[in-house]
Formats: sequence, C-alpha cells, structure tokens
Amino acid sequence: MPLTAPADNVEIARATGRRKDLLDAAVCVVSRGGLRALTHRAVDAEAGVPEGSTSTSYRTRIALLTALTAHVSWLLADRIEATATRVEAFDEADDAQRQRLIIDEVVRLLVGHVTETELVAVQAELALESVRTPELMAMFGLWRVRLVALVEGIAVHVSRRHAAERAEVTVAAFQGVLLSSLPLPRSERAAYVERATRQLIDLLAA
Repeated sequence: MPLTAPADNVEIARATGRRKDLLDAAVCVVSRGGLRALTHRAVDAEAGVPEGSTSTSYRTRIALLTALTAHVSWLLADRIEATATRVEAFDEADDAQRQRLIIDEVVRLLVGHVTETELVAVQAELALESVRTPELMAMFGLWRVRLVALVEGIAVHVSRRHAAERAEVTVAAFQGVLLSSLPLPRSERAAYVERATRQLIDLLAA
C-alpha cells in the first residue's frame, strides 16, 4: 500500500535496489553522527560504493534528506501496518479480550523498536528536522498517523470523549520512552520500554 500525504495527495515512492542500499547507509550515518554528518561522501563511504554514487541518485542534500525521510517513514509504517493487520484479526474476540490483545500488540511494536536503535535515533533526528523543514513534516508524519489510529482504538474502548487527542498525547509519550531508552544498557532496554508503555496505556485507559 503506498504512503500518501493527505495534505497534497502526493504518493511517496518506496526506494528499491541501489537507492534503498544508499538510504540504509544514510540511516547508519545519521544514527552515529546526527544529521550534521549526512553528506553524500559519508553515505558513499558507509555503503562501500564509489565516491559520487549518492550524488548521482540524490543531487542535493535536501534531495537526500527528503529521500531519507520517506525511507524511514516506510520502515516505520511497515511495522505499524503489520501490527494493525494482526489487530484486525481480533474482531471476533469479546471486548475485554480484544482490548488486552490490542494492548499486547502495541507493546510488542514498541519493544520491537529497541532492537533497532539506529532507527529510533534517526526518527528522533528527523522529527526535529521536520519542524525546521516544513516540507518534510507531512511525509514524516504519515507513519505517526497510523500509530495514533491504532492507539485511538484503545482510547475509544474506555470513552470516545477526546479519544483522538488522548491517543496523540500517548503516542508522543511513546516516542519519548523510545528515545529515553537509548542511554540504557542494551540488556535493559526492552524491559524498560515494555514497563513504560504499559504504564502509559494504563493511564490512557483509566
């Protein structure tokens, strides 16, 4: 399913082949050095390709940054869509059981992110950059819209009153939890994220 920005209905293409390899390398570059480290030469070196390869695919830095934003949006959206698909299979369960199953899937999704710390770090970098570069905002926010919709299903179970707003706030808190897990030892991250995520869901469902 294509990613489409709701504001202008522009479809965001998924990178494939060599372009995907270059963007995977860009994720590694940014996760280590932040966006200030994102250069065509750095991506070439990380990808192990001849110098000039990245600039052939992405002529300018903003083109490279835009492509990276789309790439990360796809990576995140794919994970959320897989979770949403599993949630749809719970329709036959009774309300209480379905609620528990949805919560477990959301926790599983968030805990899964801590095994990919590079992606969490790059997502945080792009979140800040999208504020400075408005044309990235709609593109970067696409995966977040899907996650909010998933969490809203939990909020609605308790009350429809301000459900979307409550879900937005909870997702923002999820992002904070993921970011705050990065300084922890790898062996402690999953337990921390699961504990914090369940606490936030408890507050959402209170």
